Amino acid sequence: MPTESFFTQSSLAYIASAGAGKDGKSYSIKPTDGTGDFTFSRGSNLAATRVGADGLIEKGRENLLDYSNGFFLWWSKSATTITDGQSGYDGSNDASLLGKTAAAGAVTRSISASGVQTFSVYAKKGSLNGMAIQVIGGSNPSAVFDLENGVLGILAGGAIKSAIQTIGNGWYRCSLVFNQSISSVRIYPTLANGDTSGTSGNIFIQDAQVEVGLVSTEYIESGATTGTAGILEDTPRFDYSNGASCPSLLLEPSRTNAFAHSEYFGSWNLSGGTLTANSTTSPEGLKNAYLYTEDTSTNYHRFAITASATNSNKVFTVYAKLANGAVNKFLTLDNGPTAWFDLENGTIGSTQGSVVISMEFVGNGWYRCIYHNPASSNGGLFIGIAPSNNGLGNHTGSGQPAFYAFGAQCEDNVVYPTSYIPTYGTSVTRAADVCGDAGDANTFNSTEGVLYAEIAALADDGTNRYISINDGNPTNLVSIAFFNNSDIRARIVIGGTTTYLSSGVITQTETLKIALKYKLNDYALWVNGVEVDSNISLGVFAPNTLTRVDFGRYIINDFYGKTKQVLTFNTALSDADLTALTTI
Repeated sequence: MPTESFFTQSSLAYIASAGAGKDGKSYSIKPTDGTGDFTFSRGSNLAATRVGADGLIEKGRENLLDYSNGFFLWWSKSATTITDGQSGYDGSNDASLLGKTAAAGAVTRSISASGVQTFSVYAKKGSLNGMAIQVIGGSNPSAVFDLENGVLGILAGGAIKSAIQTIGNGWYRCSLVFNQSISSVRIYPTLANGDTSGTSGNIFIQDAQVEVGLVSTEYIESGATTGTAGILEDTPRFDYSNGASCPSLLLEPSRTNAFAHSEYFGSWNLSGGTLTANSTTSPEGLKNAYLYTEDTSTNYHRFAITASATNSNKVFTVYAKLANGAVNKFLTLDNGPTAWFDLENGTIGSTQGSVVISMEFVGNGWYRCIYHNPASSNGGLFIGIAPSNNGLGNHTGSGQPAFYAFGAQCEDNVVYPTSYIPTYGTSVTRAADVCGDAGDANTFNSTEGVLYAEIAALADDGTNRYISINDGNPTNLVSIAFFNNSDIRARIVIGGTTTYLSSGVITQTETLKIALKYKLNDYALWVNGVEVDSNISLGVFAPNTLTRVDFGRYIINDFYGKTKQVLTFNTALSDADLTALTTI
């Protein structure tokens, strides 16, 4: 947060740690009338994620069922009755009594969905003590639940997993995980063993949900349209990666995760061991990580996937955690050349070929392992375990649990990774973050002022990035954070004529405090407390030509990075003030 004197002097103040984002806006704290708020958008899907204040990955979520608690009016009833207004698991009167009038009675709701999904519903025994749930499509997966003793029954139809969670007061949340294209979901009141032959009896039900992924998450109410929560398509991403206590606004380019299944490793090709779904808590904070256990064969102990990705540069990432009691402790990633990661000590190991690797600790024993292959020609990846650094993947297995895995990603034709993009049956593209259009002609002084930002690039890759005050066109702007091969530049365009100020070599991926002062014959660029360049011969903009702040150059050449603060001033600050403002 800037000191009070700088905040008082500023004409626009945007501070990520003080901001909130919703309704497609990222709010500035000055001015307070809304004219300084940034408009924000990112495509039309829920592909983006962020790291929240709790250090966990946060996704966009959707209840794919409409009328998810409207059993009486909106669900189809076959040999059943529904009585609403019953006491629910959440203290409300929103539960329903589901009774049957003939054998195999059920309620059904139509839905069109595909991929890895979880169907869940809250249930409590009535005169019957069991429930079965089923999805219609493919092999019609189903599961049975004992509502008296809280235990799982028969799992059928190729289902991946089922779960029953006690909620209290006799209520359970029952869920079924599957990988199918489905057309409807069904709920059957049964005996505890799943027997549907009886012609009477009832159970209580409430709040059904179908969502992508391997585990049920917090219920989202839906009505005529599906319900959504979390990181939505127009949600600014205030990101707390790397243990940050204050967030940055995360702005990323469009990227694709080429892997069809980033979490369902049961669909990957397996050798030398077993994979167990929902084995421990993942970096998302949910119990949806897989456990890989070695067998005792002399073999490659790994699992693999292929993807449509044919360019040379590829970046693969996966979250991994060493299992308790693991004998072999080096994760291997292999896209042709192999790389080794020490999961016990959190350090990188050896690499083959031109591969470059790194590791990021994300908490609770988890690491994001990053593998960049500049020379790759295919999108396949093997994830495995080895007995030592540079040790053979082809070894005699220990027969013990080896490691947990979550969130695999393949980004094609790139040189650095971006935030996690979850996939559940097909590759997914996250659209670029677009943020700008804050302020108006009354916010800025076109004759003199300062543009300041505290920012970090995502990578030192020579990509042009801008934060600018401009006129909505390429003819008039003052911009900072023009990254070009480790050179931080200011770009000034007055009436279509461009002038640059340059910093020299700086490590871009560190957080930088940058200020650009503009005034007749007094332009200067300051970086981290030092004046790095100046120009004493430039004129000024025509009155009222600077009308908006953009993360980008009039919403072109967007800034891809993390931003903590943006301030604008309507006077050219003194050298002493600029030193104080930009000193790390």
